[in-house]
Amino acid sequence: MRRLLSALAGLTTLASPAAGQVSSPVTDSTTLSPPRWHVGFAADIGQPVGAFKQRVKNAAGGQAHVLLRLDRHGLTSLRMQAGWLNYGHESQRSCVGTAPHCRVAVNLTTANGIFSMALGPQFTVPVGKVRTFGYGLVGVSRFATVSGLGGGLVPDFVAADENFGDGGVVLSGGIGLQLPVHRRATIDAGVSYEHHGERRYLIKGGLTDQPDGLLGFDIKRSTASLFAIRIGVTTTLGWGRRPSTSTP
Repeated sequence: MRRLLSALAGLTTLASPAAGQVSSPVTDSTTLSPPRWHVGFAADIGQPVGAFKQRVKNAAGGQAHVLLRLDRHGLTSLRMQAGWLNYGHESQRSCVGTAPHCRVAVNLTTANGIFSMALGPQFTVPVGKVRTFGYGLVGVSRFATVSGLGGGLVPDFVAADENFGDGGVVLSGGIGLQLPVHRRATIDAGVSYEHHGERRYLIKGGLTDQPDGLLGFDIKRSTASLFAIRIGVTTTLGWGRRPSTSTP
């Protein structure tokens, strides 16, 4: 009996290390890494400066951007953005067709705006839960006067024509704050500056219908620069995974 108890005690002693090894937690060989791609949308309120302010009081529009993270911590990114700023529009009732009486009445809208596309680096610095960022971009922009059916700041481009336009290079920069509201989304608030150089453009009332059926143009020419207050959201397009480095 004593020999049996001694044998059982020996087996228990030998099994204890093995049981400890079996019950030890298994670590995952992969860990989540910050996402590489982000996309965002924002509303802009523009304030012209310099000579442009003498002819245009304010502007409003929207902007979309895509960020490609270039480093592991997301401190440096490549920013690609496009936007539309409307600095004047007017609407009038018109008739479709050439019949003496108006069979179909439509709302004809003429909008003066700035379309821009730009690319450049963005740098981000975490400050507690908030992330500060700044960027510098270079791209192209076009001052365009477009007439089309519909109302609001942007006419229906499907049934619209550009009456006048002038394009060139745009230099842009901005700073702001990102406030996390979800693990994949932030609310962004900031200010940007756009310098479009010397441009020709039309303002509200600058496009008129002449008695001979032709269009009249009151073309302005000046350096066009403006500040814009920007509020929007940025979210990730997906989460990446990278192998974790484990020490033996």
